[in-house]
Amino acid sequence: MKPALMITLALPLLAACATTQPEPYSTAPDSTSLADPEDRALAQAACGSCHSVEPFGLSPNSAAPEFPAIANRRNLTRETLTMWLVDAHNYPQEMDFYLEEDEVGQLVDYMLSLRREDYHPPY
Repeated sequence: MKPALMITLALPLLAACATTQPEPYSTAPDSTSLADPEDRALAQAACGSCHSVEPFGLSPNSAAPEFPAIANRRNLTRETLTMWLVDAHNYPQEMDFYLEEDEVGQLVDYMLSLRREDYHPPY
């Protein structure tokens, strides 16, 4: 067999064995894409007038921390966040509102979906 013919026949086989490399500038999915859309909607409806509930951005109320800033606090756990939403979120008076137990769970799930290893506060 002629060398040129052997190369021509071998090229498709070699191409089939080649591995594909990932896109060099691919981005990770937005963390909120992992969150339940209903949880995000509740966060926006119940908290969005004061807090930024999105992965990036500043809160409408400068005294209200952004949800990612809360979610990425050191030593925050599901339990401590749940207790804070249930017990301590009634002060100051303008934040006085009631959440059902399932709503607290939804907010905790959503807020924890905003955790990122590479988080940096927006300010």
